[in-house]
Amino acid sequence: MFKVRPGLRLGLWLGVVVIMLSGCDEKAASEAVTEEPDASPVVISSDEKVAEAPEPIAEDIPEIRSGDPADDDVEFIYRLGLIRGHLLSFIELYRADAFEMAQTHVKHPGSELYAALIPAFEARASGGFAEALNALGDASVQRGDVSALYAELVVAIRATAPKTSVAVKLLAISKMVATAAEEFDAGVSENGAIVDAHEYQDAFGFLSVAREMLASESSNDINEAEAIAVAHEQLDLSINAFAGLLAQTTEGQAETIYTAAAQIERAALRLQ
Repeated sequence: MFKVRPGLRLGLWLGVVVIMLSGCDEKAASEAVTEEPDASPVVISSDEKVAEAPEPIAEDIPEIRSGDPADDDVEFIYRLGLIRGHLLSFIELYRADAFEMAQTHVKHPGSELYAALIPAFEARASGGFAEALNALGDASVQRGDVSALYAELVVAIRATAPKTSVAVKLLAISKMVATAAEEFDAGVSENGAIVDAHEYQDAFGFLSVAREMLASESSNDINEAEAIAVAHEQLDLSINAFAGLLAQTTEGQAETIYTAAAQIERAALRLQ
C-alpha cells in the first residue's frame, strides 16, 4: 500500500484547496460577466428632491438706445442741455459786455440745435420753446436787459424735459461732459493758449449746465446717491479747468474732462 508522507499529504491537501478556490473565482467571474444589468426604469417618488442645474448668472448688458431724441430720453435731455449750455455762455458774455461773442452763442441754438429737435417735440407732443428762444435773440440785438427773457427761456426748456430716472439723467450729463471735453480740446492748445474762444466757451457752458442739472438730483437710494456724489465730484474737477470765459490761457487739461465723462457714465451704468 502506498503511503503518503506527512509533508506530501499536506501539500496535496493545499493543492486541492487552491483548485477549489480558483474554481469558485472562475464561477464568480463568469457570473459577473454574464449577469445583465437591471434594465427596469428608475422610479423617483415625488417626495425625493432632484438636484437642479443652477441658473446662469445674468451679465450686465448696457441698455441699447435708439439715439433718436424722439424716443431716447438720454439723447433728448442731452440735446436740451447743449442748447442751455450755449445760452449760459451767451448770458455770461452778454453781462460782461462781450456782445459780439455773446451773439454767436444765442444764434447757434436757434439755427441748428433747436431745428433738429422739432421732430422730437412733435413726437413727444411738446410745443417746444421757439417763441421764447426767438424773443431772447431779438432782444439781445438791442443790447438791453435780457435777464428776465433768459430766465423765462430756461424755465421753458426745463418744462420740455421728461421725468426720468437718475441713471438716465446721469447718462445725459456724461454725454454733455464728453462734448465739453471735445470742445475744450479743440479750443485750447497743448501749451494752454486758448486758440478758439467759441469752442472754449461752449465747453464752459456745457459743464456749467451739467452742474445745474445735477444740482436738482437727489435720492434716498444708497446706490443712486453714491452715483450722484461721483458726478458732483467729477464736475467740480472739470470746471476747475477753466480760467474764465474771456481768459487767454488756462492750465486746465482736456484729459481731466474726458476722464470725468467716463467716470459719470460708469456710475450711471451701474444703476441699470
